[in-house]
Amino acid sequence: MMRAKMEFKRGFLPNEDPPSKLPEDYSDLERFSSQLNKLIINNRLREEVTNFSFPDFEKENDRMILERILTIMTFLTHAYVWQNEPSPVLPKQIAKPLVQVANKLCRKPVLTYASYALFNWERLDKNADISLNNVRILQNFLGGQDEDWFIMIHVVIEYQAGPAISALEAWLNNNAQATYLQDILRTVYSCLCSMNATLKRMPEKCDPYIYYRRVRPYLFGWKNNPSLKDGLIYEGVWNEPQFFRGETGAQSTIIPCLDAFFGIEHEDDPLKTYLLEMRDYMPVEHKNFLEKLEKKGSIRGLVISSNDKNIQELYNACIKEIEEFRTTHLNFASEYIFNQNQTYSNPTKIGTGGTPFMDYLKKHRDETLKALIT
Repeated sequence: MMRAKMEFKRGFLPNEDPPSKLPEDYSDLERFSSQLNKLIINNRLREEVTNFSFPDFEKENDRMILERILTIMTFLTHAYVWQNEPSPVLPKQIAKPLVQVANKLCRKPVLTYASYALFNWERLDKNADISLNNVRILQNFLGGQDEDWFIMIHVVIEYQAGPAISALEAWLNNNAQATYLQDILRTVYSCLCSMNATLKRMPEKCDPYIYYRRVRPYLFGWKNNPSLKDGLIYEGVWNEPQFFRGETGAQSTIIPCLDAFFGIEHEDDPLKTYLLEMRDYMPVEHKNFLEKLEKKGSIRGLVISSNDKNIQELYNACIKEIEEFRTTHLNFASEYIFNQNQTYSNPTKIGTGGTPFMDYLKKHRDETLKALIT
């Protein structure tokens, strides 16, 4: 199992740009992945997966190459499962190598936010920053502007959160003392403003109808999913069906870290249980960072005891930006999913992670405002 020490210079994006192509040893797999959209359209994906000779990844130990492989393998897996009528069985030809590479990275053998966004991009200009006009998505399902823009928005938000996560890392490592609390809050506030501005650009190039019909159907998992209520059998790996959540932004580590830092608390209920479960779908070093931050404790008590009006106002300004982020997300969820015309395998009331997402998102937002200092 591969675990890597990470520095969070780019937040939870990798410090090293993901490779745009696999090494020559995996050239057949690279070519296969490049044809994914055509194979889906022509209803040939399942046939090609069954007949394809997937490599043995046992000797591969390069973290970034393994991440690229896992992205390709999980995209192929979801395309196989969700092409037309859902398939309750993943054939051994892909199931065995998928589980092999997922185990090497200590991850679930399912498409996660990390594979979908964090490790699925490249910069067009290597000397320029990560931005919406300088990012290309490496792997998609059907392709097109709407699908790529949806992923790009997430990639850029992760990048914009970078200085905030670095500030939290310094706080965690005691390199930033209480005397620098105001500087930390200013950094986090600036990042949140940028993140909100980027999130609000989602409608520019991602249409709700196209997202619902062409992008979302492939993101579902096989837990709490009425279309695969008996789970998915990974042929040749497990005798019993497996139940994994689908790709969802709840697997991003940014907001949980901000919740921990600011003392935004979630009640003990099914929502909190779900949020804790989402950590098992994060890269292990991200999950560890979050748990260390929680163990250190929030700054809320320190801010209150400071009796510093400027610090308290800055703290509240950050809380309001987090609430705005969640409100925007809630509004998009309503427009892009809840208000669409439901299809059998694409329910409007169940999220890709298998939850009643509208109830959960509303609760997220409401609990955020409870952290305000009055």
